[in-house]
Amino acid sequence: THQADMQLFLLCLVATSAFAWPHDIQSDHIPSLAVRQQALNRLVYHLTEPLSDATLKATAASFNPVADTSVYSDGGAAAQHLVDEMNDHRLLEQHHWFSLFNPRQREEALMLFDVLMHCKTWEAVLSNAAYFREHMNEGEFLYALYAAAIHSEFGKGLVLPPLYEVTPHMFTNSEVIQKAYSAQMTQHAGKFKMEFTGSQKNPEQHVAYFGEDIGMNV
Repeated sequence: THQADMQLFLLCLVATSAFAWPHDIQSDHIPSLAVRQQALNRLVYHLTEPLSDATLKATAASFNPVADTSVYSDGGAAAQHLVDEMNDHRLLEQHHWFSLFNPRQREEALMLFDVLMHCKTWEAVLSNAAYFREHMNEGEFLYALYAAAIHSEFGKGLVLPPLYEVTPHMFTNSEVIQKAYSAQMTQHAGKFKMEFTGSQKNPEQHVAYFGEDIGMNV
């Protein structure tokens, strides 16, 4: 279920702490917290749509992850591997459901995480993030970005936007989404009560309190 995916998502974010952040990053060139926070917010804004920020969009269009491997602590090995997988069409496509329960999809997300972890400069982190946001599955991208932000010096102090704001469709059911879509199409604002992320038609889901408490799970 989507709820289980979100719980595993959070658990795996913690588990990635087993990866050590490279020590040769250029920490003296890390921008202010405000600059980094703004970049993060813009990267996850309307995640299922193309980048709306003009600067990030231009960066994504012009950047080549393997053009200058000196910006990576591993000589660009992780970036080359991910680019090869992408060019060979072996990655999960965009607008497809991503699940951490799927070993291959989890592996793909960690490929990007590995790239971000080996970036030695903020510019390399931001350029790779912008580029792969436009080329990778949204769920895989989000997991890799959040994991890297948690475990890197570049992410120190950042406030990660709540998952229920970035991916609200993972915390609502199809009935509420349909009502919201209808309201949008008819240009009539509305408030829709939702007590369960599962379907109201399945009474067994009504007792799944711990799985339904969004605040507790996020």
